[in-house]
Amino acid sequence: MTMDKKYPSRSEYRRSNGLKKSFYQRWWFWIIIILLIVGGSAGGYYLYSHSQEKNTSNVQKKTTTSKAKPKKKKKSVTSSGITLKQYNSIYISDKDGLSLDILTKFFGKSKTSTVSKVNDKQTNMETWSKIANGTKGSKLVVQFYNDHAIEKTISGLTVNRNSKITLADYAKIDNDQTTDQVTQTLGKPNYYSETNVDGTTNTTYKYTTGLDGEDGANCTINFTNGNVSGKSQTGLK
Repeated sequence: MTMDKKYPSRSEYRRSNGLKKSFYQRWWFWIIIILLIVGGSAGGYYLYSHSQEKNTSNVQKKTTTSKAKPKKKKKSVTSSGITLKQYNSIYISDKDGLSLDILTKFFGKSKTSTVSKVNDKQTNMETWSKIANGTKGSKLVVQFYNDHAIEKTISGLTVNRNSKITLADYAKIDNDQTTDQVTQTLGKPNYYSETNVDGTTNTTYKYTTGLDGEDGANCTINFTNGNVSGKSQTGLK
């Protein structure tokens, strides 16, 4: 036996015995496998990246969509301007009524200033136009004599009424009734006016809205020293 005789190689053995390589033993099979693996990895990466981009896009879209819209500021329900309470606090008297300087500090500079007369006394009249809860054209007018407020008027006030003022309501107003009794019957007026000269106080209430009557219907109640001294009406039913 010759010691240097070699065993046939695996390929020689298979060829001499008529054996063929299994398909998984062919070189081209593994090249295909490698290509599939590489291609599959690339495809998987593409699908993963595309999916991530889509998810990111959806998140961004959702975030944008769900972003809270800025709330609109609610309009203030408190009207600014001179109030009826402030009007009532204006002390009037030809002896020691409030001065224009004091009212200017509270209400600001008047819109207009004119000269007029009350009971033959020369006065200056100051007008302010910014009235709380007032209609267009509402205003406060104060007349001064020797720099003392002697007359004040506020007009164009908005009043909400439970029922309309009728001619029958107006007929219930009698002389010597007080201002409180009148407001109990007719409600609050849209117009107030008051003068104080030579110790006599004259007050006027005028009603212009919430009346049962013709267009432009109104009624006026006059007071002297706090009691009804006269009345008039137009167009009430």
